[in-house]
Amino acid sequence: MSDLAQLRIKIDALDTEILRLLNERATVAKEIGVIKNRASLAIYSPDREMKLLKSLEERSNGPLKPASIRAIYREIMSAALALEKDIVIACPGPSGSPAHQAALAKFGSSVRYVTTSDTAAAFALVASEQADCGVVPLEDPEHGFQSATLDALVGTTLLICAEIPASADHTSRFLVIGRHPSAPSGHDRTMIMLEVENKPGALVSALDPFRKMDVNLHHFATRPAPADSRSTWFFMEADGHAADLEKTGLYSELSKNCRSVKPAGSYPVPRFP
Repeated sequence: MSDLAQLRIKIDALDTEILRLLNERATVAKEIGVIKNRASLAIYSPDREMKLLKSLEERSNGPLKPASIRAIYREIMSAALALEKDIVIACPGPSGSPAHQAALAKFGSSVRYVTTSDTAAAFALVASEQADCGVVPLEDPEHGFQSATLDALVGTTLLICAEIPASADHTSRFLVIGRHPSAPSGHDRTMIMLEVENKPGALVSALDPFRKMDVNLHHFATRPAPADSRSTWFFMEADGHAADLEKTGLYSELSKNCRSVKPAGSYPVPRFP
């Protein structure tokens, strides 16, 4: 028997064992789904996802690269989610749109996707429980921050639970929105929305608690307050999870100089290859 034939026999045996283990894993995933559904827990757990992928990368001795491990497990986790529940992901645009492609990259090919006419409609499907999560655009290099998404965040009770960087240079960003908050992953950011009066010095005063409490800020965007032209909504991303930031008293301090303070959700900081 040739060396090639012997290696193929070995591959076949390994594939049989891998398939057995995958089915065993799937059986456990179904049991987890039963428990989650019984307790009305979120099916998608971005904190668990990030911790699992990080652990797998650290435990791997190669030759698989981290990006390959993530791609393989993306489909394994997608199949497991589909066994736990008939998962529906809403995203704006037709099939193949940037949001749909980002959703596929995040949730894999085993869950169900529903495309909507616009971003507001995707929010509406998740809010009405016709979809489990939504994937909506936040920012792209050509148009910057997406006004439709920012406006929808102001008026919704839904929460951001994950971020998807979706281009080679990671400048196009998408958000995963859902009805449940994301648990701390150990490396999170929180989007905070501040409604600030349009008067000199108001923004400086509004932002001062971040400086005093040594909270690092990242991206920054603005939208006019829809019901009051005398106010502006400021969107910023702060290091840390919403629960931890609340414990420091940050929100109460922000409220002293803002008309409204609204944490829009926390999400694990994405890992790159």
